Amino acid sequence: MSTFLRVRRACAATTLSVAIMATNLSPALAQRADEGQVDAELVGYSSRHDALPADEEWIEPAVLFDLDPEALRPLPEFDVATLHDSTIFASGVDQVPVVDDDLDLHIDRHISVLQAIDTLDHELAKSISAINIRRPRVDRLNAAIADEHREEARLAGEIVTLKLAIAELAVRAFIGEEELETAFSVPETGLGENRVVTDEVRDDQSHQIAIREAEIVRRQDRRTGLEQDLVVLREELQVLRQERSALLEHRRSATALLPQTAASYQRALHDRLPRFVAGTDIPLVALNAYVIAERLLAEEDPSCKIEWWMLAGIGKIESIHGHFADSTLNRNGHTTEIIRGPALDGRILEGAEFLVDGAVLPEAGTLTESIAVPTAGPAPDAASTGAEVDPSSAPAAPAAPVPVIKRLALITDTDGGALDRDTTYDRAVGPMQFIPQTWNRYKADANADGNSDPQNIYDAALASARYLCTATSSMATEEGRKTAFFAYNHDDEYTANVAAAGVFYRNAIQIPTEEFGGATTLGIADPDLHTSAGQAAAKVKELDDDALLNWQDQ
Repeated sequence: MSTFLRVRRACAATTLSVAIMATNLSPALAQRADEGQVDAELVGYSSRHDALPADEEWIEPAVLFDLDPEALRPLPEFDVATLHDSTIFASGVDQVPVVDDDLDLHIDRHISVLQAIDTLDHELAKSISAINIRRPRVDRLNAAIADEHREEARLAGEIVTLKLAIAELAVRAFIGEEELETAFSVPETGLGENRVVTDEVRDDQSHQIAIREAEIVRRQDRRTGLEQDLVVLREELQVLRQERSALLEHRRSATALLPQTAASYQRALHDRLPRFVAGTDIPLVALNAYVIAERLLAEEDPSCKIEWWMLAGIGKIESIHGHFADSTLNRNGHTTEIIRGPALDGRILEGAEFLVDGAVLPEAGTLTESIAVPTAGPAPDAASTGAEVDPSSAPAAPAAPVPVIKRLALITDTDGGALDRDTTYDRAVGPMQFIPQTWNRYKADANADGNSDPQNIYDAALASARYLCTATSSMATEEGRKTAFFAYNHDDEYTANVAAAGVFYRNAIQIPTEEFGGATTLGIADPDLHTSAGQAAAKVKELDDDALLNWQDQ
């Protein structure tokens, strides 16, 4: 958690309310945390993919996949909505800027992988094209070499035949002229003439042999050239195939990297939840809870017209949105430390100086409130001092201060210490400061973890909304809001502070709606989750329950 989030702040004023929620972690999750199976601060958070290494271990895909940075393809068209797919946020809340936002870094990393894949695809296409161009050339060279072999064999065969004929001619000439005349069908001549014919035949056949031998040499030279070309071509193909194999391997690796960059983006998206909304002291997770509560109440009680900033005003004054003392909110909306107020034992908080001897102090009631205190007698005036006073010139005597004290409610334990860990007196609990008996009436399970938990901002915000809407007919008017805020804590100063804080948040934070289909859209679509209530519950449950991922992955 950043140093910024570790800043602890004390509550500006100790105010107690009569309002809403239950324990820090659900029993099952707390047990898993105690057994070391999960990090207590991140209980329930699940990721579908392993995250990328730490920032210092990040290697640019161009380097990782041996690509020339100058030769990278232009950035591909990319719709961040395909990456920005979360069912945790109320629609629009995920677009609200926060302190130390690093989403752009994760978007850039994801796009750099897409760019590398696009470049690898381009290089792979070039490699395959080069291979495809050379393959027919290999076939042609093999066919040409085979033709040369056949021609050489044919010529060699003809040479053998001619040589055999010459040898046979010599033998027959030696045996006798009769056979020679018959064999060659020459007219009967003298001996000298027959020898001339024999020489001419032999010379002609020898010439034919020489022609064929020269043709064989020529074809052998040509075949050698073709074979050398084939060797070069096969070497080129071997290199191209190796390059193709390397590109395919890089392509597979880059493709496998995409789910990791997407998961890292998703984790970074959810890591924004505990961070403060830019320019305010409200963590995004609290804003998310207030908006979800607003949209759920729009269905439960449309006439109330409660808005998120009204709940934010309550959250600010009650606990600075769960950042009371050493507590903060984690990404699941749980307080990191149990928040509980002082014991409601009826003691005086301030104003005891108004008490005078003989004054009767009213008994402590069930509300934390300002109480008019009777005094022993009227305030002293100038006459009692014995000084001479001219009635016509004397200024009017100032009004005596109203004798008022602020006193805690007196509420003995109502829950056996289950929520506030106090078995003697009740204490207000959680970021929205509910006393146990009020929580048990208005409690909610907005995060669908099976528990109504006043220490969880989602549950507490929804319960707070229900309480406020019960206290007034409508919060659309200033008078209606004053009535509801005063019911939360019977104190005019408290009411004014809550109203002012709410207006500040309304003016400081803009929640986009148009891009996401309207303010009541919660951004999740599933046949089993038709209502906003079901959608909101599923949103937060995804952080806490691995089972939710099952139907999402189906």
